[in-house]
Amino acid sequence: MGFKFMKGPARLSVPRLRVPLGFALAVLFVQALPVAAQTDNEPEITTQESAPTFKFEVERNMVLVRVVVRDSNGRPVAGLRKEDFRLFDQGKPQVISQFAVETPSAPPQKETKPAVPPPSEEETAEETPPSVLHNYLALFFDDVQMSFDDVTRIRKAAEHYLETGLRPEDRVGIFTTSGQTVVDFTGDRDVLRQALTRLRSRPAIDNSHVGCEAEVDDYQAYLMVHERNPYALSIAAQEQYHCYCENLPPAAQASCSSMVQSQVDSMAIQVLNRYEMLWDSELRGLNQLVRRMAMLPGRRSIIFISPGFLDNTIRMRVSYLVDRALRDNVTINGLDPRGLYTVIPYGDASKSPVVIPNRPDLIGKKQQFIIEGIARHADVMRTFAQDTGGLFFHNSNDLDEGFHQIGSLETVYYVLAFSPQNLKLDGRFHNLKVELVNRSGETIQARRGYFAPKKSDDPTKRVKEEIQQVLFSHEEMHELPVEVHTQFFKISNSDAKLSVLTRLDVHLLTFHKEGDRNLKQVTFVTGLFDRDGKFISGHEKQLDLRLRDTSLDQVLKTGLTSKTSFDISPGVYLVRAVVRDADSGRISGLNRTVDIPY
Repeated sequence: MGFKFMKGPARLSVPRLRVPLGFALAVLFVQALPVAAQTDNEPEITTQESAPTFKFEVERNMVLVRVVVRDSNGRPVAGLRKEDFRLFDQGKPQVISQFAVETPSAPPQKETKPAVPPPSEEETAEETPPSVLHNYLALFFDDVQMSFDDVTRIRKAAEHYLETGLRPEDRVGIFTTSGQTVVDFTGDRDVLRQALTRLRSRPAIDNSHVGCEAEVDDYQAYLMVHERNPYALSIAAQEQYHCYCENLPPAAQASCSSMVQSQVDSMAIQVLNRYEMLWDSELRGLNQLVRRMAMLPGRRSIIFISPGFLDNTIRMRVSYLVDRALRDNVTINGLDPRGLYTVIPYGDASKSPVVIPNRPDLIGKKQQFIIEGIARHADVMRTFAQDTGGLFFHNSNDLDEGFHQIGSLETVYYVLAFSPQNLKLDGRFHNLKVELVNRSGETIQARRGYFAPKKSDDPTKRVKEEIQQVLFSHEEMHELPVEVHTQFFKISNSDAKLSVLTRLDVHLLTFHKEGDRNLKQVTFVTGLFDRDGKFISGHEKQLDLRLRDTSLDQVLKTGLTSKTSFDISPGVYLVRAVVRDADSGRISGLNRTVDIPY
């Protein structure tokens, strides 16, 4: 599902829905402005997307760090405050500008009555709504790398988890790197079980080894191409020589040996290119899943079920994906489906391994490279889990326990945010370190670093992405004094009208003076989600203020109010209201649940 912010009167384009849904444009107003101001030829309030005349650029560059603190028994530690943490960027202490605590299954806050106009007589007062669903779990199967045996084992463990590890309010989606088996988030366990039965091993690269040929895997190819490792090169050359040159006449062996060296060089490049295309596809699939989950108003977690891949040539892309997952409040866990992995001497007999005669040193090195390659594949899975606050379960045959540990969703997270001072936009990696103050015995899990953005980043695009991320987040943000009130009345048994009033108190905002006008730009966004957290409709309105002093005094008394109306069917909905101040970059996002009875 894609969402796109469009120019003109700011609107959020949405896909066509099967159910009939109407939507009325928002009306933004300032109460009781002086008559003279309203009849002036130069308007004091416009809702067109026009750039303000003053220049005031804000560089947020906010870095998020999700932290898990565990005691000596491995249990999550709750009750910590911002003052309990210290954060370092490249060894330099940083000011923690924002601090939040994420707890499992936290229901949305109960709505308090704001200072907004009371509902008319025909509107029904809102009842105390039930909590909406909060836990969204994506099972992301790497079916292009898993073997047939891997799929058989992991399918059985996943089925057991669906039967024993889920709660009624949980929603689960099944996704694959091949895109062949996909089920969007649902609470229907039968649909999920049927999807698991369709799970297959769909290898993108043929690893079968038929006939006599040098056997070069992705890690050995990387060592040959990028590091020119002499042992990796020699092993491939000797295997190829054994296959093609050993039985030739002595006079032909010398020229064959020279030909073999160029053959294995070309082979390594081809092998690495194929795998890099595969890794690129897997990263894109995982990135799309993170973006998809950013649109869900709940706690979001991914179990990435994969043997992993090398990140040596794509570490920056991995870091950017981690940063997106952190900003979208998506936790990425890792689970290795191979279980307790053992290296078979001389390789798997089913693949007709090549054995180099009289070179036990090279045979030993080859086994070492296989073991190192497994560890390197695990590193990227560990990075995803470590940096986003998840867990990495590997090197164990108890896959049932792996699902139980990862899928419990019971961890308490602390989210620290800071804006690096004097940050150079050069794309370089920055090491992070998190410490606890005056505490001992606990262990800390937090991201190890981040890549600085580059100068080519579009600030306008970043603002739009920030608004969209907050809109689709379930976390409440209170950087601006905002109140939200919802009202509804039923038109018939199948139709209802829902109104959302969002009020911004402008006392804490700074207006810019230009002549006799006070300038300010504010964006109001309202989104509507169904019971399963799927986006239904939304609206964005940018408000440009050019107020005279008398009008500003009135606005300080009344605030700014945005009213958005939805024509919907009875049911349970989540309303998400977002307000952003263009000057400071401060933003607020609030939730309200609405239960319209049938």
